[in-house]
Amino acid sequence: MWGAKVDDIQGMSHEDVIRWAKIDQGIPLEEAEAGGWPLTARATLYVEGDLIRPSGVPLAVGITYAPLLSDDGNLLNIIASVRDITHFREAEELKSIFISVISHELKTPVALIKGYVGTLRRDDANWDREIIQDSLEVIEEEADRLTELIENLLDASRLQAGGLSLNRSDLAFGKFAERLAEKYRTQTDQHTIIIDFPSEFPIVVADEGRLEQVLSNLLSNAIKYSPDGGEIRIGGQVRPEQVIICVQDQGPGIAPGDIPHIFDRFYRADSASRTTKGAGLGLYLTRAIVEAHGGRIWVDPRPEGGGRICFSLPR
Repeated sequence: MWGAKVDDIQGMSHEDVIRWAKIDQGIPLEEAEAGGWPLTARATLYVEGDLIRPSGVPLAVGITYAPLLSDDGNLLNIIASVRDITHFREAEELKSIFISVISHELKTPVALIKGYVGTLRRDDANWDREIIQDSLEVIEEEADRLTELIENLLDASRLQAGGLSLNRSDLAFGKFAERLAEKYRTQTDQHTIIIDFPSEFPIVVADEGRLEQVLSNLLSNAIKYSPDGGEIRIGGQVRPEQVIICVQDQGPGIAPGDIPHIFDRFYRADSASRTTKGAGLGLYLTRAIVEAHGGRIWVDPRPEGGGRICFSLPR
């Protein structure tokens, strides 16, 4: 954990090895000893924080100190048990992000639905048909957002509980992509959605419902993150042992610093957080579905601009 061989560490003083970048809980051993610790044989000391290492990269640890006393009560030695708590730290951060993101994403549509319903129910107003229709459209859209968020949360929970179940069948991907594109063409008049699959593209054995989630996520992201419109292309390539499907747009593209993280749970780029709605679960679930099929998913950087995400499926 400290980053050196045992032979190099043996013989070093405690003060030279256990150096804190910051302490989150407890006090350092030297400070505790100066205050009279240990007062009894069962007096343990717990310290938690970031340990300085020779590499310069700190490590989150929890150290429990226990005194070793002689029969007459004299302190013979101190036993230190050091535990890497990086995993627990990440879990706490994830829980904090989860609460923050979900509370915000749930409150927004609920507030809108409640506001529009309250407005429509006012006894002192006589709304015309157009206003009523516009209000009902907003209510329906926000209810759909809530449904999608809840479904994504349920899928994320299923993943943690042991993975997603797949209902596989033969799937003609070109026709499948065309059906889905037709649905999305009605949702945007700024984008041209093009389907580009070779005639020899093979039938794949896959879960159509789950792959609809995958393609829907990638298509809706392509529309969302290319607000100025342009071409969105869904294309397929055939390899000896796999097929590759790519969705690309003509938006600003994905920042290099975001590429390693965009498939992480609850991750949202700074620019996305400022300009679009979302809980950061879509691409996380997309990756899980692709991997459950035995494929993989990646960002394909484009020097000429625009975002391009590809995934593979076994033949």
